[in-house]
Amino acid sequence: MVAERTRLAREQQKKVAEAYLAENKAKGATAAPEPAPQKAKAQRAAEKKNSGLTTTQWLAVGSIVVSLVGIYYKREELKGMAKAAFDKKTPEPAPEPARVEPEPSRATQPKGLKKII
Repeated sequence: MVAERTRLAREQQKKVAEAYLAENKAKGATAAPEPAPQKAKAQRAAEKKNSGLTTTQWLAVGSIVVSLVGIYYKREELKGMAKAAFDKKTPEPAPEPARVEPEPSRATQPKGLKKII
């Protein structure tokens, strides 16, 4: 009994599928594609190309510009601080007094030992 019901259900599904395929083939053969929607799509695509950047893109460009301006002004501020710090005159070291004794023409000890003593 269960096998009979299963067989009948399969036959029913096959009939529905065949009817569906036949209906779709008939629609495809008789109905020609309408050119008007394609033209409308082409016009909308052309308008989008001509419109330039979207709002989100404009916001991104604006944020980049603001960021670059901020970096520029921060750089100028840091340059001013550095210039002020480096412009402070440091006291020059006092000149060494002139040597009274002349150096010997030749050192008697090797240079390495001279440094230690």
